[in-house]
Amino acid sequence: MMKTLGVVLISALAAPSSVLAQAVTVGAGQSAVAQVVASSASSSGLRESIDREAARLAQDQLGAAAVQPQNLPERSWAGRHPVALGAMIGAAGGVVWGGARCSNSCDGEPYLAMPAGAIVGAGIGAGVGALISLITR
Repeated sequence: MMKTLGVVLISALAAPSSVLAQAVTVGAGQSAVAQVVASSASSSGLRESIDREAARLAQDQLGAAAVQPQNLPERSWAGRHPVALGAMIGAAGGVVWGGARCSNSCDGEPYLAMPAGAIVGAGIGAGVGALISLITR
């Protein structure tokens, strides 16, 4: 492990500063490959082959990035399903409202007010979610 770490450290420190610099910006009529190869003309044969391979890989990455379309950021579940989220929130609110309404007196049937509140709340919540969906498009 120490030998591997030593080799990596020596390799990083032995590299000239131009290898560790930022990528070369290319003008309209210039080629990145020609610039990298020209800058390494005074280097050894191994260094030249490394520079050529790095330039080829950079050019391949630039070409692949130009071909691939940009992905839109993925929306959350709530962003994809606003009507369902509104229905769930409305149903929960309706259950709480139905339970609170019958907390003191509901003629012995509090179990009917809670489901009725959930149905009404889900309908209202779905409507609000549909409106939000139309507004955010």
